[in-house]
Amino acid sequence: MTSLAADIGGTFSRLSWTSTGGTAEQRFSNAEFDSLEAVIDQGLALYGHAGETIDEMVLALPGPVHCDPVVLTNINWRVQRAALQQRYRIRHLTIVNDFQAAALGAIAEPYERLKVLNAATPEEGPLVVAGAGTGLGMAWLPTSGFSGLPRATEGGHLDFAPNNARELELHRWLSERYGHVSYERILSGDGLLDTYRFLAGGDGQAASPAQIKALADRGDGHAGDAIRIFVDVFAGYAGNLALAFNPSAGIYLCGGLTAHLADWFDPTAFAIAFCNKGRMADVVRQIPVFLVTRQDTGLAGAKAILKKELQGRAT
Repeated sequence: MTSLAADIGGTFSRLSWTSTGGTAEQRFSNAEFDSLEAVIDQGLALYGHAGETIDEMVLALPGPVHCDPVVLTNINWRVQRAALQQRYRIRHLTIVNDFQAAALGAIAEPYERLKVLNAATPEEGPLVVAGAGTGLGMAWLPTSGFSGLPRATEGGHLDFAPNNARELELHRWLSERYGHVSYERILSGDGLLDTYRFLAGGDGQAASPAQIKALADRGDGHAGDAIRIFVDVFAGYAGNLALAFNPSAGIYLCGGLTAHLADWFDPTAFAIAFCNKGRMADVVRQIPVFLVTRQDTGLAGAKAILKKELQGRAT
């Protein structure tokens, strides 16, 4: 029996195969492929499963997954359920939103692997997971012990609300280029690049988030300020989620970009921006916030869904 769990992001696809021969995992750069099927074909060939029937497949895909075909956000791929099942002779196919999977992976992380950004005590109640990578995703659970799938949202596309003069200038700059300015326009890989370009003007040297962090770590002022704006805006966004959901069980911040910038998340500065909610500051202060330093929470969640599906069919 061969099963596949996959987390498909805007930049990378992470696949995990399980068969009688064991388990193998691989990360692929999406820029090297023109479709999801091309990624899966490469993976199957790489591990000697080409042409095999896939008994169980779980796909975590970016964007709304209730449509057919599923149009992937931030990457020009389309996924058609029937075509996929026919191509790989899939017996059981499960498609979830990428942040449903990421949320499951994030909340399963041991406490000692989390970075505490607002040190309140978790209580029974709702839980929210938000993560920045190629885009900005958000999902929530009604209770921390909820056994179903997290609720998928498109909360990354909420309107960005500036909190100071510099953020207001950034909003104007982005609005001139894109029209609508969502939180994803700042809290994403491209968003970090745009913030850096806004600050550096024609003097910018960085062409990727990794280069921005490298410059910031070496003391570059524009790069450091871009990351600080990123953290402050993320804190304000998390504060909005705290007000909207009252997630007494906590807010978890995850995603590849979030984890990459983890060292720049100062808990004191984050908590100040997080609680900057005027008359509601004391309400927000009671909500714990954690940063997940693991970068593959989406794959971890997809594997958890696959495991549950297999166990359900065995009973």
